[in-house]
Amino acid sequence: MHPGPTAQPRARTISRRSLFKYGAATGAVATVAAATPAADAHSHGVPRVLPAPKPIPGGNQIPGGPLLHVFLPGPPEVTLPFTGAQLQGLDVEPAVITDYRGVTALAYLAGSATGSDGNQYNLEADMRAIEGTYVATDGTRQRGLFGFI
Repeated sequence: MHPGPTAQPRARTISRRSLFKYGAATGAVATVAAATPAADAHSHGVPRVLPAPKPIPGGNQIPGGPLLHVFLPGPPEVTLPFTGAQLQGLDVEPAVITDYRGVTALAYLAGSATGSDGNQYNLEADMRAIEGTYVATDGTRQRGLFGFI
């Protein structure tokens, strides 16, 4: 017996606007879901929010603005194209939290895109994923997954 022809999946396309709109929301939800343990029998289905991690000491001062507890790891001869920020060396802390043991992934993205309005836009992003154990601001030891954009 020969099975009939199988249906081919239909190709789907997604606009840049939808990608950024829903991709960012999905990423935020995935980060929160991964950072919060499954609800236990006493939580009545409400996920528990983990205590906040402690930020790393120091960072970059925004002129006329706040101190960002972030360093820019990378070869110091590299300058980011749009902000003009210079990377701070290969021995700079990539995580944005302290009292932490785990893995940090880092990517700098730079490029341009054409918006639906026909205008050209520059994009420069510092994206990080941090996963591991940390000592929270309340002194408890926690395990979490964080996204930084």
